[in-house]
Formats: sequence, structure tokens, C-alpha cells
Amino acid sequence: MKADFEQWLAAQFADTGAFTAFIVLVRIGDGEVVPVKSSYAHLIGDDMPWPGMRALLDGARTPWDGAAFFVGLGHDGGPLPDVVAARRLKDVEADVKADPLAFNRGMFFDREGRHLRIDEAAR
Repeated sequence: MKADFEQWLAAQFADTGAFTAFIVLVRIGDGEVVPVKSSYAHLIGDDMPWPGMRALLDGARTPWDGAAFFVGLGHDGGPLPDVVAARRLKDVEADVKADPLAFNRGMFFDREGRHLRIDEAAR
């Protein structure tokens, strides 16, 4: 059985073709989600099983509990130019720091590649 990540990646690629993924690694605990590292990658195919992606993410050398992926496309489709992707990554970082519910605008996965969702907590 494929991980939720693999199913999402296949569906996203079928929908848009190659794209830029903005990736935010987070720590989860004590009722909060804290971004710890971020980057972007140009995905040009859907042949990335979750264990391979997790190994790449572990290469960040920081503990993480979840990873959020946000899709970026150029004006004519396809991946964004690097200079644009770097600028947009800063926007993604600011969005998720300002409001953790922003993670729901992307696809959010735990270390097992299972889809997660952030819900607003009652106070």
C-alpha cells in the first residue's frame, strides 16, 4: 500500500506535470507545530517513494515530526525559476509562522508519509 505522500505526488504530477515544491519541516508537540527548516525542490516526476523522500528530508540534520509541501508553478506551468522559488519560499515561511493553519493550504505529512491536518484548538 502506498503512503499518502506517494498518492498525493502521483495525483499532483498528473494534474500539473513538473512543479516546484516548497518544503517545511516541523516539530510537533505540546499543542503546537513549529517550523524548523525549509527549502524547495523542483519535482520533475512522480517516482519518489516516501522512504526516499524521508531520507532526503533526514539529510537536513534536524529532528522533525512532519513535513509540509506547497506547490509552486511558473506562469506557463512547470517549476519556478530558482530566483522566484527562493523569494516565494520566504513567503511560505512567513505564512506558516504567522498562522499554523496555513499548513492546511499545502499537503502535510508525518514521518510515515501519512496525511496530517492542523485543526484549530478550542481554548
